[in-house]
Amino acid sequence: MIADDILKNNKADVYQVVFNKFASMVSFLPTVATVLSTEMLAAGLDGKAGGLESYELEDADMPSEIYDNLAEFQFAAVLYNAMLENACSEAGARMRAMENSTQNASDMLERLTLTYNRTRQTSITTELIEIISGAAALEG
Repeated sequence: MIADDILKNNKADVYQVVFNKFASMVSFLPTVATVLSTEMLAAGLDGKAGGLESYELEDADMPSEIYDNLAEFQFAAVLYNAMLENACSEAGARMRAMENSTQNASDMLERLTLTYNRTRQTSITTELIEIISGAAALEG
């Protein structure tokens, strides 16, 4: 539906789809895919006649319809692939971000626990010193 809407409302010789290509869980590559219009497919990549003319068509009376169908299918396939690659890249980036935040929370919890235990130990030590000092004062 998206490809049909784009092709109906925009006329261009070449369409370029920019997307993030999934490379791994921690990286993705910005990528540009080029899709040719019906006229460019008929003319060939280099602008010379005979781009796909060298292929024998069953219905030679309707080559423009064949080129239209091919161009629409190619654009839809490239657009669908771009959407899938973007979704994979986004999912990988989100997973990595959640792993980092979980690790940061664990590190913070360890530091806070250590600080709490040190403070508690200091309080206990202070109370013991006061008790021992009071007992020593009573004996003396």
